[in-house]
Amino acid sequence: MRGDDTGRVTGFLEKPKTPKEVEIVRTDPAWIDAHGVPSRGRDLLASMGIYLFNRATLVDLLTKTDYHDFGREIFPASIRSRKVHMHLFDGYWEDIGTIKSFYQCNLDLAAADPPFDLAAADAPIYTRARFLPPSRIDGATIRNSLIADGCVIEAGTVIERSVVGLRCRIGRNVTIRNSVIMGADYYESPAEMEREGQTIPMGIGEGTTIEGAIIDKNCRIGRRVRSVNDAGSESSPRNA
Repeated sequence: MRGDDTGRVTGFLEKPKTPKEVEIVRTDPAWIDAHGVPSRGRDLLASMGIYLFNRATLVDLLTKTDYHDFGREIFPASIRSRKVHMHLFDGYWEDIGTIKSFYQCNLDLAAADPPFDLAAADAPIYTRARFLPPSRIDGATIRNSLIADGCVIEAGTVIERSVVGLRCRIGRNVTIRNSVIMGADYYESPAEMEREGQTIPMGIGEGTTIEGAIIDKNCRIGRRVRSVNDAGSESSPRNA
């Protein structure tokens, strides 16, 4: 996109593919420098996909047209008929539009020296208040990992370079490496398991090994399960 000296957006083109299309939104690096962000020679401004609308304005745009696609129709219409301004930003940001990028971004944030500090004194990140109990860790070994609230991690377990989500229950002698464990939406009682006919509780059972995986919320993984890409496959099998 392009803007004028007041920061108002004057041009926008979604995913330009040809040199001619790129020229439509090319910006003088000096203009970027003058607006408080070091251009470092860059002459294109990319949208991070974060938009703030006045509700009445958005409703008006949606009800008075038959547009459906945001980037190709609704946002360009906003620029033509409304005052749309941009905020130049040059801090940490990642496009997590693919499973691979989502996975990599999570593991990068779990590193000892992450690209973005979640606990920075001048701009800490707060999660939504859920009032969960603190996580209980009983003799586990955890390295370069993030552990959310309400988890129970039993003795002998090893967790390395991973993210463990809310309410996750991990049994004894489990190994988790390079993985994102999404956790659970609720705590499950024995009565609920019986009522639903479940024989495996939510969480990860004793002796299980998980490497290089994303485990969705509310999953049930039993004892001594092995989820490891030993073959080194680059894609999932069909119909998996």
